[in-house]
Amino acid sequence: MEKDLALVLDCGATNIRTIVLNKQGEVVAKFAINSTSRPDPLNEEYTIWDIDEMMDKLSFCSKKVVESIDPNRIASIGISTFGVDGAFVDETGELLSPVISWKCQRTIPILENINKYFSSEELLLKTGVGAFSFNTINKLIWYRENQKETIDQAKHWLFISSLIGYKLTNEFYTDHTMAGTSQLCNLQTQDFDAEILEKLELDRSLFPIMKYAGEEVGKLNGKAAAMLGLPINIPVKSIGHDTQFALFGAGVDLKNAVLSSGTWEILMVQASEVNLNAALAQHGITVEFDPAKGKYNIGLQWMASANIEWVKNTFFKDIPLDEVYEVMIKEALKSEVEEDFYVPKLQPNQKINLINLDLLNNRGDIFNSCMRSLSQQLKKAIDILEEVSNFKIDQITVVGGGARNAHWNQLKANATDLKVKTIQEKETTVLGASFFLFDESSEEIRSKYAYNFTEFIPSNALEVV
Repeated sequence: MEKDLALVLDCGATNIRTIVLNKQGEVVAKFAINSTSRPDPLNEEYTIWDIDEMMDKLSFCSKKVVESIDPNRIASIGISTFGVDGAFVDETGELLSPVISWKCQRTIPILENINKYFSSEELLLKTGVGAFSFNTINKLIWYRENQKETIDQAKHWLFISSLIGYKLTNEFYTDHTMAGTSQLCNLQTQDFDAEILEKLELDRSLFPIMKYAGEEVGKLNGKAAAMLGLPINIPVKSIGHDTQFALFGAGVDLKNAVLSSGTWEILMVQASEVNLNAALAQHGITVEFDPAKGKYNIGLQWMASANIEWVKNTFFKDIPLDEVYEVMIKEALKSEVEEDFYVPKLQPNQKINLINLDLLNNRGDIFNSCMRSLSQQLKKAIDILEEVSNFKIDQITVVGGGARNAHWNQLKANATDLKVKTIQEKETTVLGASFFLFDESSEEIRSKYAYNFTEFIPSNALEVV
């Protein structure tokens, strides 16, 4: 029987899902259930993930999808999750600590005092990862300072995808894309940094063998097969951090940037090298490991649709919700004002400003200026990422809610002087993951996927559509 299906266990912050895709990237079965973090039983002010609850939900979802497919057609299984989170385990894989959630507050003081160990600039330049309290390094420092005995007893630290992978295969491993989110790895070697580990008094053996995207971890064991409702011995392959596979699913390559456009916009590129310095680091650059061994995903983010929502709620609140965005765009298209008097809020510590607003200006002018200013921010981000990655971006693929705003995407094309393409594909994470779960190369599988693009070509003249 042809092994023409891939099964992805996708554990997100909002939903836990099992999704089955064929070689054409088409979803043939899926089932989802809510994902919920929990208060830590030892301290209700802290937040954890209950791994047993996660496994129960994956079991439920998997058995649901198996009802509508032939499980003998499954080529392999992959596990995609959010980054940074994990736990210490003993030699039998049993948890020695809870899975601290990225939502947990316990690591905020650690980040605030990180200079006890490293300077923030030193860490960024060495690891490429921005200074966030939820980073894995801060969790390990918290254990070092508060529960050192847990580290001393541990056989391994496993990221959450590897925790699930161990339960499926009885094999310890570290997913490469998850390691890249930890702020523990060296940019040049793409492995755990010896100097960082030494300063934290951590042994390299704490982190098991590195597995790369699409590399087999092991075979589905009997207990896991029964739990998921699947045949035994299906290959389980390393997938890992959802962001990286969403980028691959959206078509990122060495010339095509991907812009995830929502409340925040995150512009990311695939790169073969990273040229970070102190000046560039001040822009909030973050670098993670691409699924392709030796390559990188370099990103920059800023608040975007949050500005649009403010304009909507402030100036268009008289319009019914089911009509408001259409009205906003129509009025923006009529605007002839070219001055960008709207200064957007790009980071949480900034404020919106309206500069040189005239009595003759209307709400369409304000909305149009908002989108123009955000488009200029995209241009600035491109210039920064091109300097860090040392190559020229040829085009931008927009995914997420912002992909539905044609006028905004035309303004992005005009501001950047680049072709902007949009896709309405909602499942780019599992789509990208599935490309790594067949025997053919991921690039070959992706090349056969029928993307449905809408293109926006740079133009100074916008037509009302």
